[in-house]
Amino acid sequence: MNIQKLQLWAADLQAQKDFYSNILELPTEMTSSGMLVHAGSTEILFTRAPSGFDGAYHFAFNIPQNQYQAARQWITARIPLLKDKTGKEDFHSDSWNSDSVYFPDAAGNVLEFIARHSLNNAVGGDFDASNILNVSEIGLPSENVIAFAGELCAKLGLSIYKQEPNETFTPVGDENGLFILPIKDRIWMPDSGVPAKLLPVRVRGEGWEVRGVPYEIAH
Repeated sequence: MNIQKLQLWAADLQAQKDFYSNILELPTEMTSSGMLVHAGSTEILFTRAPSGFDGAYHFAFNIPQNQYQAARQWITARIPLLKDKTGKEDFHSDSWNSDSVYFPDAAGNVLEFIARHSLNNAVGGDFDASNILNVSEIGLPSENVIAFAGELCAKLGLSIYKQEPNETFTPVGDENGLFILPIKDRIWMPDSGVPAKLLPVRVRGEGWEVRGVPYEIAH
C-alpha cells in the first residue's frame, strides 16, 4: 500500500513550514489550500485548523534500510529525540525487522524515521533529506479498533500486519504503507505524552481514500 497524499490540520502553518523546510529540509510551499510538503513520494498538506483545535497526529517516514544510524545522527543534530520513560531513544522491533527514532514537529505531531530492513531500498552515500522516502504510516485512532481494522481490510483488500487483531493497537497494510490503529486516547510511542485523538484526516492512495472523523473509506 502506498500513501500518496496526506491531509492534516495545523493551527500555525508558518511554524510548520519553518520546521519542514529548515529542520527536515524538505521542499515546501504555501498554496491556496494550505502548506504543502513534498516528502519523497508522498505529499503532506497541512490545512489551517479552526480556532480551538487541540490534538496531534502520528505519522512515519520510511528511510533506506541501511541508513538508520546516519539518519539518527542527521535528525539529532536538528532536534531532540523523543524518549521513553527509561530514557531510551532507539526502538528496534524483531517482528517488524525495523529500527525507529521519534521526534516532534512544530505542531507537536509525533514523527518517526523508520528503517525497515525487509525492504530492498539500501542506498550509498550520506543521509540527507532526499533519503526521506515516503510517509509509510499514519495513525487513525478509533473507539473500536478491531471493527475498524476489519473494515479497512475488507474494503481496501489489506491485511493486518505482523500480529493478531488487538483491541488497543492493530496495524493494517504493509511495509510501504500502514494504517496504525490505536484505541482512542492511547499515548503515542515512545511515552510521548500525546494521546491518540479522533482528528480530521484524509489519506489517499491509488484509487482509494480514507477520510474522517468519522472515518469513511472510498475505493
